[in-house]
Amino acid sequence: MTLLSSASQLTSSKDDRVKNAAPARLDWWSIAAIAPAIAILLGFLFLFFYGVFQSLTDLKFGRPLVHFIGLNNYAALIKTDDFWNSIRATLVYAGSAVLAEAAFGLALAKLFATEVFLARVMRPVILLPLVLPPMSVALMWTTMMDPQNGIMNYLLSLAGISRFAWISDPNTAIFSLVLIDVWTYTPFFALIIFAGLQGINEEVREAARVNGAKGWATFLHIELPLIAPYILIAAVFRLIESLNQFDIIFGTTQGGPGNSTSVLSVRAYITAFQNLAFGRGAALMVVNWMIVLVGTFAMVKLWRFVRLRVS
Repeated sequence: MTLLSSASQLTSSKDDRVKNAAPARLDWWSIAAIAPAIAILLGFLFLFFYGVFQSLTDLKFGRPLVHFIGLNNYAALIKTDDFWNSIRATLVYAGSAVLAEAAFGLALAKLFATEVFLARVMRPVILLPLVLPPMSVALMWTTMMDPQNGIMNYLLSLAGISRFAWISDPNTAIFSLVLIDVWTYTPFFALIIFAGLQGINEEVREAARVNGAKGWATFLHIELPLIAPYILIAAVFRLIESLNQFDIIFGTTQGGPGNSTSVLSVRAYITAFQNLAFGRGAALMVVNWMIVLVGTFAMVKLWRFVRLRVS
């Protein structure tokens, strides 16, 4: 009887709480807190879709009437050699820069994980290239790569190497731009990979050494698989930025010599703001966005696969 009475009291009290509960109200403070972020997101979405709409028109500066022409801008681009040259330059630049930065960043991260003198010297200054404005970096390297008076050729002459054309030659311009990008953004890879190395449990390394694994074997079979997700997530961010790179390229070569470094972002700027063909320029940026989307999606899929293998 006591158990039954207790159960009935609990049930009745629960029913009373449900009946007396006030209806849920909107949390206006939370809505006000996230409202600016929502407004900014909606603004970016509006600009994006407006740009897509522009790519489907014949919008041009000074033309009073704008006509919807569908995919004509894209069809005209596909028929030009300059368009395919821009796609090639974009993919070569982004792919080369990301691969080189991942390799050098891994080497720097391994160096920072040690206590050698060089590591202690480089740690305080490793972030310097990242905090410099990209346009300042471009102007600095343009001066350094001057074929006649640049310090780069002077340093090469000390090693007995003849003068290098750098950004003045179509055959070496893209390599020079990749070099600038690697110098600027390798610290980003190094910091993320270094954080991954610091997160590895020391007991794992100790177990490998007990089983007879040497330094390279420990790195290849223990450390590298564990930090692979860190390398890939850094590669995702850098791939997005490299495919959209504008400041460094425009600040050094402006797409030249010829069209050797005219990546999609630079060609879109020249088409829209120098040739004043805004519809055609918007079409180039939409193509660039599609390449970024495909590349990012593939990298994220690879990152998920590697993370599952590691876990």
